Amino acid sequence: MPNYDVIVLGLGGMGSAALYHLAKRGVRVCGVEQFGIAHDMGSSHGQTRMIRKAYFEHPDYIPLVERAYTLWRELEAESGAELLVESGLLLSGKPNSGLIRGLETCYRVHNLPHERFNAAEGMKRYPQFTLPEEHVCYWDPVGGYLRVEGCVDKHVQCAQTHGADVLIHEDVLGWRSDKDGVSITTTKREMRANKLVLTAGAWTTASFVELLVPLRVLRKLQFWYTSPNIAEYGRGTFPAFYVDMDSGGFYGFPAINDLGIKLAEHTGGERVDDPDELDRGLRKGDESGVRDFMGAVLPQIQPERTKFSVCMYSMTADEHFLVDRHPRHPNVVLAGGFSGHGFKFSSVIGEVLADLTINGTTQHPVGFLGLGRFTSF
Repeated sequence: MPNYDVIVLGLGGMGSAALYHLAKRGVRVCGVEQFGIAHDMGSSHGQTRMIRKAYFEHPDYIPLVERAYTLWRELEAESGAELLVESGLLLSGKPNSGLIRGLETCYRVHNLPHERFNAAEGMKRYPQFTLPEEHVCYWDPVGGYLRVEGCVDKHVQCAQTHGADVLIHEDVLGWRSDKDGVSITTTKREMRANKLVLTAGAWTTASFVELLVPLRVLRKLQFWYTSPNIAEYGRGTFPAFYVDMDSGGFYGFPAINDLGIKLAEHTGGERVDDPDELDRGLRKGDESGVRDFMGAVLPQIQPERTKFSVCMYSMTADEHFLVDRHPRHPNVVLAGGFSGHGFKFSSVIGEVLADLTINGTTQHPVGFLGLGRFTSF
């Protein structure tokens, strides 16, 4: 029976980073993934994921995202791949919206580069947009995007360079913790480890329900569009963006290849009871919100859809992450609820998970992401 110091279950954004940081510290670690590496079945896919220091959700994320930027650059240096592109980020919403009020709080608490201007100035800078007259804009000059599949792939590759074992296309049938460690049963083998890290995204739902902290899993769509004037929306010309409309919040990225620009709605989403039963087809009405948004805010585009992709958001009740040791099994570390705004943090969450696994504590300020905010044990 294979025996490791640590086994990581799930090698998406968070698991691949945890695997890397554990292996880099000399830990005998194995990662187990039910699909392939950088697969498109969960939440860590779709070419691009946003990264930003304009953190309207909560100012306590800023120290983590600062460290995340550093670690992404270190992974780029080690792997030789371009992973983080600072294209700049435009954010726009009504003055009293949660978006704008959250940004104002963020910038009061943290000294970060930014600009504030009105909708007219936003459209002057980027005439591709037609923004509501009452909107306020913020500009994050160091915002942009991560090449999501590349990030996962390079974390795993570099982890293997540091000695990690990786098992793919193996479903985990169950795990059991005892005083001597953890036993894991997959479709192909039995394994033992001193400690376990659970980072399986939507598939961690059962473990969280056991702790009375249910995860809400939502079906989400991403779309790509080209246009006769797509050159006006390319990298270096067009920014990443998030626009908070009355109809919902929408985000997008510049065209980085022949697929064109990428657009999606952050809000909304249909509940998914079983991630294995996720409908990955395009339904009637799936695209209507994004199409309406383009018509109102990006009216110069003559959109021709080139691709769509279905993914999942896994979210806690307060929509903040959950990172902690298991209250009943101190040799098990849990991480989940990242979808919607989590991928950018995966480099630093991997470091946090390595800390918690090896030392039981971390110097990173993740107390506000602990289990204690939901219940006591």
